[in-house]
Amino acid sequence: MNLSPIHRKMLPIVFPTILMNISLPLLGVVDTAVMGHLEEVYYVGAVGIGSMIFSVLYWAFGFLRMGMIGLAAQSYGRGDKNECAAVLWRGLASALCLGLLLIAARDVITSVAFTLIDATPEVERHALQYVQIRILAAPAALLGMAFTGWFYGVQRIALPVILQVGINGLNVVLDLIFVLKLGFDSDGVAWATVIAQYVGLAFMLLLFGWRFPEYRRLYRQPGIFDRRKLLVLLTINTDLFIRTASLLAANSYFLARSATHGNRVLAANTILIQFRNMTAYALDGIAAAAEVLVGSALGSGRKDDFRQAIRLSIIYGMTVGGGISLIYLVFHPWLLPIFTRNPEVLALAGVYVVWIIVDPLISNWCFILDGIFIGATATKTMRNAMLIAVLAIYFPVFLWLEPRYGNHGMWAATVILYAVRGVGLGWPLRRMLRSELATLK
Repeated sequence: MNLSPIHRKMLPIVFPTILMNISLPLLGVVDTAVMGHLEEVYYVGAVGIGSMIFSVLYWAFGFLRMGMIGLAAQSYGRGDKNECAAVLWRGLASALCLGLLLIAARDVITSVAFTLIDATPEVERHALQYVQIRILAAPAALLGMAFTGWFYGVQRIALPVILQVGINGLNVVLDLIFVLKLGFDSDGVAWATVIAQYVGLAFMLLLFGWRFPEYRRLYRQPGIFDRRKLLVLLTINTDLFIRTASLLAANSYFLARSATHGNRVLAANTILIQFRNMTAYALDGIAAAAEVLVGSALGSGRKDDFRQAIRLSIIYGMTVGGGISLIYLVFHPWLLPIFTRNPEVLALAGVYVVWIIVDPLISNWCFILDGIFIGATATKTMRNAMLIAVLAIYFPVFLWLEPRYGNHGMWAATVILYAVRGVGLGWPLRRMLRSELATLK
């Protein structure tokens, strides 16, 4: 088969990214399983709550990776090594400052978190200890995000993927040693993560120095901390942070309202959310490819590459989204029992699984369009589309549907949120295509 150059570039991005994404939840499974072997059950809850706090934090700071991809891809695409290196150093400086800020604010973070989370004293005490230890890894984790975004932008996808899988593997090994061999409890799981993150960061620095000596030597160039370019980075990161925080608010509200419908509905929704997360892992690989290829095409000024990157991203997204929906439709009777054997929860999940079957057909547009706009660094459009979708549509529709249709209404509001996001980004895409194509060769 004679594939186009853009097509050949897309495949090596999509599959490694999916592999890297899949390795992340597996670490949580191991953490939970290791804690489950201890005598007291509250260790499981402590690690679960602590991990959830960091999932929220790092998801909110995901702009360090996303913003870096677009800026690095554009400078790399136009062959500007000086600016490509400057993008990296600005991103690393931002990540380091934010990581140190998180450590300084750890008491505030835990205070807010445990005000919102109702846990028993034993769970809260050990979860607090877990957070106080694991927060020490924040600089390494955020620096790793910035490095990952830059590696993607310069189309060296294998490096961060191998490193992330390696970090997770080391984390698992240290979990087993600290807890099962040395007798630690939840604090051992936290220390395992801290050590693994810093070891991973050290390897990232070594690989960068080895594979990119020409960029390494540019850290002293003038203009790295140019005020105007720093303002561009700050604006992009702020837009992405607001966008992510808005989505996080919608997802958190969905879970909070699920709890008011009883434990069985909450359990069923929690299981179905795992299916939605798996959809996200797959579609995020295509979104990452769109970010890299759109950014590179814009940087190089190649009109045909720009068109092809967008066209193939949409085709891939629709194909994968449709494939996932088909898999859920056919195999959900066998997939749902993997998560629970409770017959009542299984029955409820079977009733509401229709929304998980529909979801990939709608949400694939959001992922792909997000990737296109990130590659084009058109983050203001993403921010505005998300704010309108969440504040003007999702919450009013949710408040109208839930009292009338219960859990079906809640899931319908979530699918409507994705649909509105797709429309909110699809309409500006036409305008962006006209303006960008007019400037490209």
